[in-house]
Amino acid sequence: MILKFIDLNADLGEGFSFDESLLKIISSCNIACGGHAGDENSMATTILLAKKYNVTIGAHPSYPDKKNFGRTMMKISSTQLIDSLLDQINQLLTIGETNNATIRYIKPHGALYNRAMNDKETAASIITSVKEINIDLAVMGIPNSELEKLCSKENIQFIKEGFADRRYNSDGSLVNRTHKKAVIHQKGKVWMQIKDLIEKQKILSIDNELVPLSINSICFHGDTPKTLELLEFVTHQLKEIDISIKSYI
Repeated sequence: MILKFIDLNADLGEGFSFDESLLKIISSCNIACGGHAGDENSMATTILLAKKYNVTIGAHPSYPDKKNFGRTMMKISSTQLIDSLLDQINQLLTIGETNNATIRYIKPHGALYNRAMNDKETAASIITSVKEINIDLAVMGIPNSELEKLCSKENIQFIKEGFADRRYNSDGSLVNRTHKKAVIHQKGKVWMQIKDLIEKQKILSIDNELVPLSINSICFHGDTPKTLELLEFVTHQLKEIDISIKSYI
């Protein structure tokens, strides 16, 4: 079944200068809340810009690891992880409330995101954090993951995310960024992957296997100036096949 609309999201508030340009195009944004990047000022600024462009807001917590931009797995206890996630998410919620903005979902960042695919304990820590906050927050993550299974069990809405510019392994996980082919740089190849996700609900893995992958949202990384050029290209291509851009929630 071909999708009629698709949510485009980007990770923002990470210290880069082109967030506003991206917000003019995307439909959802994931705001860094102090774990890997971000502070009170960047959170408030990004929230206000998201409101200006009517973009759905999500929290983007991570391992508390600014040194490695949250891209390295940390050996911390479940209690420490939950406490850190609660601090990060609640800080964004408070700033959102101050600015009359609603935070609709959370999307883990980096190593935490990848770890929650197969590690039940990590996924459980994320779900515990969401439940303790005790508001109606959805969770965004990799389809067919431990995180999705736990969301289903706990009746938490799960937003299935695909990536525009990242290669996949044959098990549906993302290729590690240390691999030289982990990131897709050519616009045409990025569009082919997006088109396969929208029209076939499949992706071509790094091992050249067609892997089923049903998604609700597509991520564009906001940490490179080329993202804007890529988004503009993809937006044009989506219009050509009558696919609208719209927040999933």
